[in-house]
Amino acid sequence: MDNLLQKFNESREDDPVPISRPSVNETSGSKNRFELAYDARDYSAQFYHIYQNRLNVLRERVETECQKKWDHGFKLNGKAVVKKQKVLDIQGNEPCWCVGTIYCEMKYKPNILEDVIHDTFGAPELVKSYTDPEGSDEIMLEDESGRVLLVGDFIGTTPLISGMVVGLLGMEADAGSFQVLDICYPSPIPQRSLPDIKSESDEAEYVAFVSGLNVNTTSPDRVLKLKLLQEYLMGDLSTDSKLSKIGRLIICGNSIDFNLRDRNVEKTIKCLEDFGDFLANTLQTIPIGIMPGATDPSDKTLPQQPLNKALFKESLRPYFDRVNSEILNLVTNPYNFTLNGLEVLVTSGQNIDDIIKYIVPSQEKESSGSPDEDVDMDAKELPVDSLEHRLDLMECTMRWQNIIPTAPDTLGCYPYKTDDPFILEEWPHIYAVGNQPQYGSKDIEMYGKTNIKLISVPTFSTTGQIVLLNLKDMTTSVVDIEL
Repeated sequence: MDNLLQKFNESREDDPVPISRPSVNETSGSKNRFELAYDARDYSAQFYHIYQNRLNVLRERVETECQKKWDHGFKLNGKAVVKKQKVLDIQGNEPCWCVGTIYCEMKYKPNILEDVIHDTFGAPELVKSYTDPEGSDEIMLEDESGRVLLVGDFIGTTPLISGMVVGLLGMEADAGSFQVLDICYPSPIPQRSLPDIKSESDEAEYVAFVSGLNVNTTSPDRVLKLKLLQEYLMGDLSTDSKLSKIGRLIICGNSIDFNLRDRNVEKTIKCLEDFGDFLANTLQTIPIGIMPGATDPSDKTLPQQPLNKALFKESLRPYFDRVNSEILNLVTNPYNFTLNGLEVLVTSGQNIDDIIKYIVPSQEKESSGSPDEDVDMDAKELPVDSLEHRLDLMECTMRWQNIIPTAPDTLGCYPYKTDDPFILEEWPHIYAVGNQPQYGSKDIEMYGKTNIKLISVPTFSTTGQIVLLNLKDMTTSVVDIEL
């Protein structure tokens, strides 16, 4: 028998050499500012505190830029420009600048009182734009003293979104209206130095971003795409050399096609089971971080808290131990963390999806152009709701230093009393937004010295695409998984 086994072993091919993935160090710091302790939550506060704190924090930054730009003898029509402490201090025939919060009164904006009256509260949002094609919308600047209506050609050419804090230069046109001539944004904030990778291996190290799995057991296409994604990540579908260099997968929300009003518990449980099977298999080869999204069984107010462990199947229980937190990490939305020293900020997409409703008309047009081509910020004619528009708005949130300015106006959020976690204290190196119609990336330069990589992560259930980020040089590429 021993001789027979020896002959058998000599005749069989050698086992393949195991391939080890690179180790990607993911940390979220000592405290995640988007995390809310369950026993410390208090929903009794008014949203006034958020707006007040937002204005107090950003006002100082904006005033710094305004003073650089419009002080030191700056004149309009031969008259010296003066600073106004409050918007209600603005007077006729006196050029001035003032800092405040933008507020948009729009015809199709959600109104919770109307929703309750007509019993539509909690129903899916059907409008594609809050704007009124007939031009009845109004944009105002407000502070503690009151509001003033903004008018002029400048208003129609610059994105002005509820919740952003800016400084405006102009003059009173009529009583209660302000003719806007120029705008100032907050002064630059710091950015951590890029990690020194020259001494490290020259081999690429990737992190994969995917969003919008939208697991639905009644959709054969989605079930098959999820299976193909699993096989790709496990190395059974492709021989791509990049595959073995992917050190982590980040799922940016909308993992489950969940509808609270559907009340189909069995369907939801089956979707969670299929998602759990995907995780149980994929976690054998790659660590995963999971963010909640708009369609997931999670908080509907931002910041969304990590998905509850009870949602997942029993086979995943060992991964919930603290010792395995680097393998499976349930995180918040938004999520701010570091990858091998790179500062990364990710959202599941609700912020950009909501902001774009303030500026685009409701009719749909097809986007044209390559997703990777440079975006011209000065372009006058862009396709409606195009990739370029969305990348531009991602850049705007960096410039405004507020990633979710429309909360709590048109996006629900927790009623913070003493701070606003959506205000940036530092610029990230990477800013990714999930559940977008298309893949795209863009390198932006803030104030001539700070570089940020923008990534639009497409919805996987419709595009079959995942995004790979090279941590060595911050380049991105897309992988297509087609049926």
